[in-house]
Amino acid sequence: MPHVSADGARLYYEVHGEGQPLLLIPGFGSTTLVYFANVAPLAGRFKVVVFDPRGSGRSDVPTAGYSMQRFVDDCVEVLRAAGEESAHVVGASFGGMVAQNFALTYPERTRRLVLICTTPGGPHHIPPPPENMAVFMAASDIADPAAAVRSTYPLHYSDSYVATHDAEIVERSLANAHLRSTAEGRAGQLAAVMEHDTLGRLRHLSMPVLILHGDSDGVVPVENSRRMAAANPRARLKIYAGARHICFTECADELNRDIIGFLTENER
Repeated sequence: MPHVSADGARLYYEVHGEGQPLLLIPGFGSTTLVYFANVAPLAGRFKVVVFDPRGSGRSDVPTAGYSMQRFVDDCVEVLRAAGEESAHVVGASFGGMVAQNFALTYPERTRRLVLICTTPGGPHHIPPPPENMAVFMAASDIADPAAAVRSTYPLHYSDSYVATHDAEIVERSLANAHLRSTAEGRAGQLAAVMEHDTLGRLRHLSMPVLILHGDSDGVVPVENSRRMAAANPRARLKIYAGARHICFTECADELNRDIIGFLTENER
């Protein structure tokens, strides 16, 4: 299993497929496995580089040194380990926050940018209703792991998706439980989230930008993506009707086609 050293931490990464490089950045507390429905389809057209962010999964959990800039520079080191200096950059949720800062810090390394179910952060961030966040708090007190997973469905997946995928969601979540982030890792990532504030700078993004969001997202309300799109008139916005926060799984077939189409449109 390949790892790369970045600022004293070992970061786990994977490379799939061939073609133009595409960096996939996982969300808060997540690992490469969060993109199980996306990696293979995207790797049919691209060289997909995906990794476990510091504080998650098979990467190290340092006791200090977390910052948004550190996560951005981790992306640079992962790309270099994969033999690339630039890439298309795709990130969901927290990964979308890192992707925004990566593109703003290193525009020369960012070919095209795709932001999924994410936010510009800062004072312009639109939070979910308090009762939604209470669901997360309550889930940690549920002793039955399967019941804990199901308790967060209203935030993550539409009722129609759950009706046909319940067993699959629970099975995958329990099978990967050993890779969940630790409290220390989540605290470090949260420190980076608290620094994130890009709305006033998004107009400076010169590369093509695609913004994707589910209109029933219970974690990051869709209005955040609308604000990001309004901040950069060149950005394109697509909203998936009925989808919730994990729209990159729930709407995977359509979303993968949208990403591939966006990243390859100059090839037609």
